[in-house]
Amino acid sequence: MKKYFSTLLASLIWTALYNQHALAKLLDQCLLGIPSYTKPLVTVDPPNQLPVYIQADKAEANYTGTALFSGKVDIKQGNSTLTADQVQLHRQQNDKNESERTITASGNVNYYNNEIKLKGIKAWVNLNTKDTDVYQGNYQMVGQQGRGDADIMKQRDNNRYTVLKNGSFTTCLPGDNSWSVVGSEIIYDRQEQTAEIWNARFKIGKVSIFHSPYLQLPMGDKRRSGFLLPNFKYGSSNGFEFSAPYYINMAPNYDATITPNYISKRSTQIQTEFHYLTLPWQGLIEFDWLPSDRLYNRYHSNDNNSDRWLFYWRHNGIMDKVWRFNIDYTKTSDSDYFDDFNSKYSDNTNGYVSQKFSFGYTDLNWDAVLLYKRFQIFNTTMHNTYSAVPQLDITYYNNYFGLFDFKFFSQAAKFTNINNEYPKTTRLHIYPTIKLPMANHWGNLNIEAKLLMTHYQQKNIEKYNETTNTQRHLKNSVNRILPQFQTNGKIVFEQNIDFSQGYTQTLEPQLQYLYIPYRNQNNIGVYDSTILQTDYTGLFRDRTYSGVDRISSANQLASGITTRIYNDKQAELFNTSIGQIYYFSRPRTGDLTGTWDDYNTTGSVIWAHNNYWRISNQWSIHSCVQYDNRLNNLVLGDAVLEYRRDKDRSLQLNYSYASTKYIEQMLPEITHPSCQQGISQVGITGRWPMIDHWSLTGAYYYDTKANLSTNQLVGVQYNTCCWAVNMGYKRKITGWDNSYNSNKYDNKVIFNIELRGLTNNYNLNTNKMLSSDILPYQQTF
Repeated sequence: MKKYFSTLLASLIWTALYNQHALAKLLDQCLLGIPSYTKPLVTVDPPNQLPVYIQADKAEANYTGTALFSGKVDIKQGNSTLTADQVQLHRQQNDKNESERTITASGNVNYYNNEIKLKGIKAWVNLNTKDTDVYQGNYQMVGQQGRGDADIMKQRDNNRYTVLKNGSFTTCLPGDNSWSVVGSEIIYDRQEQTAEIWNARFKIGKVSIFHSPYLQLPMGDKRRSGFLLPNFKYGSSNGFEFSAPYYINMAPNYDATITPNYISKRSTQIQTEFHYLTLPWQGLIEFDWLPSDRLYNRYHSNDNNSDRWLFYWRHNGIMDKVWRFNIDYTKTSDSDYFDDFNSKYSDNTNGYVSQKFSFGYTDLNWDAVLLYKRFQIFNTTMHNTYSAVPQLDITYYNNYFGLFDFKFFSQAAKFTNINNEYPKTTRLHIYPTIKLPMANHWGNLNIEAKLLMTHYQQKNIEKYNETTNTQRHLKNSVNRILPQFQTNGKIVFEQNIDFSQGYTQTLEPQLQYLYIPYRNQNNIGVYDSTILQTDYTGLFRDRTYSGVDRISSANQLASGITTRIYNDKQAELFNTSIGQIYYFSRPRTGDLTGTWDDYNTTGSVIWAHNNYWRISNQWSIHSCVQYDNRLNNLVLGDAVLEYRRDKDRSLQLNYSYASTKYIEQMLPEITHPSCQQGISQVGITGRWPMIDHWSLTGAYYYDTKANLSTNQLVGVQYNTCCWAVNMGYKRKITGWDNSYNSNKYDNKVIFNIELRGLTNNYNLNTNKMLSSDILPYQQTF
């Protein structure tokens, strides 16, 4: 065990040497012990044109071109200063027959310029080229962390390079020797912002931890190839995990990151991420591959292939300002991939991943998009998920059609299901729209009319009609024509607040009437439609369902009112909205499998309320509530109270609610016991730097109906000017265990270490930890 632990510790430290990230907001504190150059910079090229100023208690000169200065010698040339007890100046002709001036200094030698400070027992300086050698001393970088000692310290190529012979390097402040790297030769390149070390030994305190024939450290924010922050995890599902990302700076517009990820219970995973940026393209390609997953093979013995992989491609491009190219493609080896592995490209809550390709054209009056969209389904209950292969959308706009705006939209799509026994269809949908917009500075009124025309050519329906348990009866050919009339008006009243000078309050009533006649759609399959949530903004939509397969009838009046308060800088401090939909007749689609058609409720049916209050620059509240009279139930609710002092200090208390009746109505196919009883979840999240370099991050979510904790996170960071360590514990629900009739949890312990002061980034990454592998932290505004 000791052998494995020492190997782990050495690996963590070795890879941390290459880390180009930094934590903590300690820049000012860390620079207190570092010298700064405050004089005006002198720039003259070539440097031998600069005059030399010498002061000393005593000076002697002879005709051979030498001079001897002694007693508090002070020599200045440009940005460089040298002090010593004794200095000898030489003037001679070099190989190019040019006059060359050199000095040899001894006794309490101090040499410093705008980039480095050197101290030793003797020194040699070429005043023409600024080449400098200082012997048996120490150095300190100016304006940044970095110090050490060496037998010989050299400045070369007009101070671009610092070369150390038998030297050491650390970013710790003077008096702190927590870690250092020593080597037979160290070359610091200011232009490339790197330090190369030969025969390197890494030391913690005075103890050497490991040896490497060569190391390269980043010394700034310039992108460099090298290892990034290593990461250690221990989880109940995967066991011990260790990853060490290696960054490859291929070109200014290309880079890649290769991450070997050792998982003790499975195998070694290789994660490869490639970024590209060219005209006119930009994108990201990710390929993760884990061969011969031992744990997967144990529980899926019938699957002959235990290799696990993920492929992700995101691509965006615009060419000639009118052509668009977009790709959002994700595919995995199996349906359990996101249950077993964490990925920033998707998660196990969606139940599917999408594979979309689109090609579009846009100009002043036309917009056309050719789309190919498929899904990889993981959740077996999502049997009604269809792919559009392909889909073509063409839209014509004319906003100068007399007093009217005119729009003509057309769509042709072919839908298929992963289950070959399910229906498939070719759908043609078109609708012209004519709108009369009227607006001024205090209000607006829009009157709009549409004619929705849809044709379905459905196939593979015989077996579906015979075997399905539903009452839906599909037909091969269906035509549906629906006129739509909509008028929407809004007025903004504004007044100054008497008791707060400069503050303004608005009152914004809004009304919308919507009429769509009823058409029986029980003979049409559901290919891309699902019912939409009705928050306050949703009250004024013209659709109850997404897509076009279900267009509900409507004879309704939506009304709402919003009030806002602005301060003297026109920043919004407060708003609250409340609204409702009044049904003159019940909305219907005719779909006998849709339970919403069963309700014969009219009148004020749906109510929604939103509220936001920015109490101060630090405190804010956001809440929303939805009530459905058909269910006689408060169906959805959400509230967030946040204290946000700055980007590194915040506390948040949140609550989410979904009623049992609402879940049963919206998701009747979900049989998960923890969902059937509704959702009532309280959460608290926070991140805060504590005393003495400690920072704390935490999140806790508890379901009051299930009486159990759902997700937890606690993380601790210890930060100094030259090193930092992060430790964390995470526990989250990953699924449902039918055998024990309970939730399945994954527990993880996370640990990583890094060296500080190698870059200029001192930001805390607590938000990254807070958002990772758990219900994400979100700002309220």
